[in-house]
Amino acid sequence: MTIASLRTALAALFLLLLTPVAMAADVNAPFRDCPDCPEMQRVPAGTFVMGTPGAPAQGDTRAESQSTVVRISRAFALGRTEVTRREFRIFIAETGYEQKGDCVVWNEEQSRFSAEHTPLADDSREDTTADDHPASCLSWFDARAYVQWLAKKTGKPYRLPSEAEWEYSARAGSVSPWPWGDVPSDGCDFANTYDLSAREHYALGWEPTRCRDGYADIAPVGALRPNAFGIYDLIGNVAEWVDDCFTDSYVGRPKDGRSWFWNGGCRRHVVRGGSWASSAQETRSAYRTATDGAFRAQTIGMRVALDLDGRGEGR
Repeated sequence: MTIASLRTALAALFLLLLTPVAMAADVNAPFRDCPDCPEMQRVPAGTFVMGTPGAPAQGDTRAESQSTVVRISRAFALGRTEVTRREFRIFIAETGYEQKGDCVVWNEEQSRFSAEHTPLADDSREDTTADDHPASCLSWFDARAYVQWLAKKTGKPYRLPSEAEWEYSARAGSVSPWPWGDVPSDGCDFANTYDLSAREHYALGWEPTRCRDGYADIAPVGALRPNAFGIYDLIGNVAEWVDDCFTDSYVGRPKDGRSWFWNGGCRRHVVRGGSWASSAQETRSAYRTATDGAFRAQTIGMRVALDLDGRGEGR
């Protein structure tokens, strides 16, 4: 064998050895099922402790103190960012969908949040109306209509994430109260919350997180750092609807990550993640609240989930 042919054979062997690595990396690469679809990120299967031991056991947050082990048995995909204004507008343009009811937005004259007829939070602030900002002023019914349209458009099983899937994704392997650790002020590189940047423009009546994320209110999606799963803004920016009916206890809920539903449906649904207006305590990975499914607010949006091909083992 000549030196040239030996080099060729070694190069071929080298490429062959690299192929499985490249294929494995591709499985986890972000993807879109259509040019105007949300960008998706694969989330691996795994087991986690849902909830926060020692959290205040009162009101809507009571279940958070009831830590429970949940096993996500199949990989799934989650929106890499919150659904954007542009993406939601395309849905409206293609379907003629009409949002109904008022939205709670910040009223500059009154210096408080108030209900106004403002679909998609189209207020007068230029920094909150860009197409790459998250769609807000969405009810749970709006969010459900969007994922149903997306599923029909793509032929793929798009849906809202379950509450367990959402927390599992937000934690991204962490066990601390916040995905980045035990100190809220360490999170300004990852989460747009009510911090010193926001307090300069909004006096909301609660203590800001003692750091600056650089945004007074809603930020473009993906403007800050992603978590360990490669997903942006699960904490802060806008809070997010999940699929589940609200329950004030985790007792009896599915242990496999499925959504929790009452027979016959429910009026209140779970909201997760906190927003740009949320205090540090409202941005814990396990913090939860709930509201009427028809409620709309400038601080609430959504992201989508997707069951993967091959029973969730890849795509």
